[in-house]
Amino acid sequence: MARGFASRLALIVAAGLALRLAYVLVVMHHVGVTGDGVEFHILANQLARGDGYIEPLVVAPAHLPTADKPPLYPLLLALPSWLGWTSLAAHRVASCLMGASLVAAIGLLGRRAASERVGLVAAAIAAVYPLLVGLDGSLRSESLYAPLIALALLGAYRLVERPTLARGGLLGAAIGLAALTRSEALLLIVLLALSLAPLLPRGGRLAPLAAAAAACALVLAPWVIRNWTQFDRPIVSTNVGSLAYGANCHSAYYTRLIGTWPCFPPLRATPSRSEADVSAELRRRGVDYASDHASRLPAVAGVRLLRTWDLWSPRSATRFEAGIADRNLGTYRAGVIAYYVLLPLAVLGAVLLRRRGRSLRILLAPVVMVVLVSLFGYGTPRFRVPAEIAIVILASAAVVELAARARPRSTRDLRDRPATDQHVR
Repeated sequence: MARGFASRLALIVAAGLALRLAYVLVVMHHVGVTGDGVEFHILANQLARGDGYIEPLVVAPAHLPTADKPPLYPLLLALPSWLGWTSLAAHRVASCLMGASLVAAIGLLGRRAASERVGLVAAAIAAVYPLLVGLDGSLRSESLYAPLIALALLGAYRLVERPTLARGGLLGAAIGLAALTRSEALLLIVLLALSLAPLLPRGGRLAPLAAAAAACALVLAPWVIRNWTQFDRPIVSTNVGSLAYGANCHSAYYTRLIGTWPCFPPLRATPSRSEADVSAELRRRGVDYASDHASRLPAVAGVRLLRTWDLWSPRSATRFEAGIADRNLGTYRAGVIAYYVLLPLAVLGAVLLRRRGRSLRILLAPVVMVVLVSLFGYGTPRFRVPAEIAIVILASAAVVELAARARPRSTRDLRDRPATDQHVR
């Protein structure tokens, strides 16, 4: 890495961290969290006290094991709790550090996918992008999930550059860690394998991809084995049941809440009924409802997709999402406006990079994942977070190219040699 690039990226990361800290410590200082944020906060403190990974909303002394949320994000939040910093502000600061790591990862990824200048512009956008800044104050697992997705994409580029077993293993480990944060990251094993296969040399594809799958399984193994012993079945998360039930019900199909997750699951775990049993029952109910109303599914799936990409009733959706996701409304509105600016720039950036012969296969894998999760889950901009990585980088490529064209004597950065080898096509 060039020393100039590293020093500039470090300054951008520091600025991004400072902005996030100002947001959580000043703007959100007197604002609490709800929903998943409360659960992650409680889970972290329970882990720090040695209570184990138990349901956070069940009143003691009932210690019921949980796998509703994968463990990595609350486990990292537990680090400040172990040091005695158990407050909501302390956990938000920890999330800000994760957000700063995303800024760094986007800078490195932009450098690999396009050029150093694109990497620096992408990092600068990520540092101030209100949707990413606000995310780190909401205490949601996406604060960790996003940098792990970016790390996996970096691993994919490195594997194309040199397809070795070690690099395949690192890629799989990154995906495994992401799946321990949000279980849908397991889709990346398939999506990145499909993206990488045409880019790897013939005869040398199977071994590194197999190493990636093995490393992913190895990372997941302790958690899956724990769940097997607790619930008598090998699972990554029990959340699939509540997701299926909440997204497939009358309100989600026939009301103004179409395409959302409006139906709160009616069942809860008890000492005699495990969380996995509840999840299986809820999943059955959700699938049955979807089957009984199959004619409505195309419309519901379309709205789910539009909601995830902020293209369905944006004004009311912005208020709704800011409320349920614990975001400052003004910051969230600014973020949505910035998103509407970045999205067409990203499309332009994709076209420009393809004209330069750069591959988009790896960069667009999380975009495909977001589409699949929305179609088969429900619609929410939270699901779009992995795709924001690609949006920021592609938009930065467009900004760099347009700036170069505006100054004819300047260097056309996109025509420079990328950080990775030219055979990535």
